[in-house]
Amino acid sequence: MDRSAADILWILISAGLVLLMQAGFLAIESGLTRSKNSINVAIKNITDFGVAAIFFWVAGFALMFGTSVAGLFGSDHFLLSWSPSDMWTPAFFVFQLAFAGTSATIVSGAVAERFRFQAYIITTALISCVIYPLAGHWAWGSAYGPSTPGWLESLGFVDFAGSTIVHSVGGWVSLAALLVTGPRSGRFVEGQPPRIINGSNLPMAMLGGIILWVGWVGFNGGSTLALDVRIAGIIANTVLALGAGLVTSLLLTWLRLGFAEATAPLNGSLAGLVAVTAGAHALSPVSALFVGAVAGLLVMPTISLLERLRIDDAVGAVPVHLISGIWGTLAVGLFGDAAALGTGLGRLEQIAVQLTGIVAIGVWAFGFSYLLLKGIDRFFPLRVTLEDEKAGLNISEHRASTDLVDLLVVMEQQKHSGDLSSGVPVEPFTEVGQIAEMYNSVLHRVRSTLQENEEARLEIGKAYEKAQEEHKRAESLLLNILPPTIAEQLKSRSGIIANSFSSATVLFADIVGFTQLASKYSPEVLVRMLNRIFSAFDATLDRLGLEKIKTIGDSYMAVAGLPNERPDHAAVVVEFALRIQEIMKKFRFRDDSIIEMRVGISSGPVVAGIIGTKRFIYDLWGETVNLASRMESAGLPGEVQISEETARLLENRFAIEERGLLDLKGIGERRAFLVRGRREG
Repeated sequence: MDRSAADILWILISAGLVLLMQAGFLAIESGLTRSKNSINVAIKNITDFGVAAIFFWVAGFALMFGTSVAGLFGSDHFLLSWSPSDMWTPAFFVFQLAFAGTSATIVSGAVAERFRFQAYIITTALISCVIYPLAGHWAWGSAYGPSTPGWLESLGFVDFAGSTIVHSVGGWVSLAALLVTGPRSGRFVEGQPPRIINGSNLPMAMLGGIILWVGWVGFNGGSTLALDVRIAGIIANTVLALGAGLVTSLLLTWLRLGFAEATAPLNGSLAGLVAVTAGAHALSPVSALFVGAVAGLLVMPTISLLERLRIDDAVGAVPVHLISGIWGTLAVGLFGDAAALGTGLGRLEQIAVQLTGIVAIGVWAFGFSYLLLKGIDRFFPLRVTLEDEKAGLNISEHRASTDLVDLLVVMEQQKHSGDLSSGVPVEPFTEVGQIAEMYNSVLHRVRSTLQENEEARLEIGKAYEKAQEEHKRAESLLLNILPPTIAEQLKSRSGIIANSFSSATVLFADIVGFTQLASKYSPEVLVRMLNRIFSAFDATLDRLGLEKIKTIGDSYMAVAGLPNERPDHAAVVVEFALRIQEIMKKFRFRDDSIIEMRVGISSGPVVAGIIGTKRFIYDLWGETVNLASRMESAGLPGEVQISEETARLLENRFAIEERGLLDLKGIGERRAFLVRGRREG
């Protein structure tokens, strides 16, 4: 295709501006997530473009712009090449590659703080190689050169610079990934309002937003693919939508919350930009302003809806890119100038075609990515373990520490060792360095007081002796109320910390036939499977607000009602039990062998505490614990068996079936019940 040197120059400048958006996304996502994950987010944003470049060159460009097969996909230009005299092909490839990278990087922010780095690389490869190119072919198939247009393009579908093709595709894949991986630990706890997880550097996020504003000049302006008279109007419409989205989002949150929420202008401006992208060439200034304003108004309600659905979008990718992309694409039919659109369709016909494109691309991007990610997650977990998530992905995924983490490690060592003879390292000219310097001054004051004030040292010694006496009294009382066998074991120990709880619910879960499994599979296979199973249990337990006591081999123990009392302790443990039985159905060995689990539950008084002086273990004691253990031992594979005490507490929330009297070892005859599911309503 013949293009002037000026056209090629404009395309390359625009491609550079779109590439600059990678920096904007990096800054936004790093600023809106916690510092323990900032390095992970940055690595994802710098890596995804390189991965996208390779896969888009190998196959993505061909599927998107090759000779069309029935308007569904391209069939040539794999491993794209060009001659030294061909300016159009490499310029067009770089411009479209920048778009592919943008679509892929949207996912990074949505699933931040819990998505494995390897899983993100796989997702980026899928978007740049298959998902984005096929959607792009349907609407933009003839953009590269003489070719049969895609099927949506033939119908008259218009998406000028990619509200749907780029942004909604990235948003749909983000939504699929969020549903597969679930929310961040602690974000949604049963019976509590959603926890707000604050970002680490909001000024950095705002800077990232401004970088995206600049990049959008190339995003929309470069989509003319020529240096023509339309560019100035397109860029002006883009800026108007940006401002309208920013103002309406800010005002709405201000009215609803009573203050100017920090991220509202950021997300509102980006929503306006996404929305206007589909019709920037065909909207009047007033229409562009209205399209951006509506997009800004949609952000906060969408965030609230996601919270009600317990979908945890870390940076607002779904409201900004998916919902605003859908609105902007529909707005082309509602407000687009017919002459500028050039489809020959009437207003209602254009709206119908726009809706067709929105639905078709949504079904493709969401459906394909959800099924594929769900399948991958079955064999290769996409989410990090709960322990790695709590530690932060900087360390767990990349072994990359920060000055704050280093400071906390040293402070933790001092806390455990009691050695305050030396200070912590000071990183100069940083906020963390200021904290370290202040901490060292406090240490110096403590050391001076201990060395110079003999009276204070004596008082500390007396207080310590008194504390030891009180400790011995508490220990003696504790040993008197424990079962004799436990008391005898604990008499020789020191440092006991324990409390009694009048009403709690204890759960024991055990894999059926683990000995046979151990003889059938290698230790590596079994350990890997147990890690996957118990990681899924841990995530569920964390969401419900239960306490994990321990895992021993193939056994799992948890409790509700301590250390904080809760009246629904029996119901929440049974809910956890039903969920882990559902989880177990998802796990199979490669030979399709199933894994079943027995679950036993009992409610009543318990004693809980920490035992040990070198390696502390938090454990439970009492007949309630013994009864829960026996309920599990005498249970049935795949069933949740509960004691009479637990059944009495469940009221009408669950369907309960009496199993009958069981002769439980060491306890005697007790009535047992089976949970048959949740009651409707």
